[in-house]
Amino acid sequence: MNRIRNTCLCALTGLAVFCTAACTRGPAQAFEPTEDSLYITGSGQVTSAAIETYEKDYYTEEGLKAFVEENLAAFNQDAASLAGDGEKAPAALNACTLADGTASLLIDFSSPAAYMEFMAAYPDEESGVQVKALSILSMEEAELGDVSLTAAAGKEKGTAVPADQVKKKSKLHVAVVEGPALLETDGAIQYISDGVTLTGENGARTPDGGVSYIIFK
Repeated sequence: MNRIRNTCLCALTGLAVFCTAACTRGPAQAFEPTEDSLYITGSGQVTSAAIETYEKDYYTEEGLKAFVEENLAAFNQDAASLAGDGEKAPAALNACTLADGTASLLIDFSSPAAYMEFMAAYPDEESGVQVKALSILSMEEAELGDVSLTAAAGKEKGTAVPADQVKKKSKLHVAVVEGPALLETDGAIQYISDGVTLTGENGARTPDGGVSYIIFK
């Protein structure tokens, strides 16, 4: 099993685990992942999805949710400095479901730093998401340098676009990702760097090596 085994739903096999606090609907209300992935927003929030199959019902959905909420409170206490705007906890349970042999766990993080802290404390080597670094920046904050970019939308789709030209588009957001991951953005993707593969208007997969740039509305 992958991330669910290593964070929360490994309780299905009787292993000791932890998970997140207050149960709130987060930024990814329309996020419906079918595999391990990340949902990111221009405001800097991250939702991590872990999807796993299982064979035996050791826990009810309600019991597992309670287990998750009780144990991840410890993470929020330890990571209080990563609470972002001071109102949201570093991590919050978005959804935790068991149905038809599939377990789904969605955790909202107040910032990329909170997500990275979580994964540093509880790494999962079996997951397809192996992010070593993650930033979500405004175009003003981003340093594109001589990054090779390709248009992902509009009339220029599929063509190379100079980074200095993209830098002028001040209303866009820039996700800087090191490592492989399947990502979904809350705004349409406009540009991607070399090695990134589009999976939809709002979806992309980053490669195993190097740093990737996903620029979205």
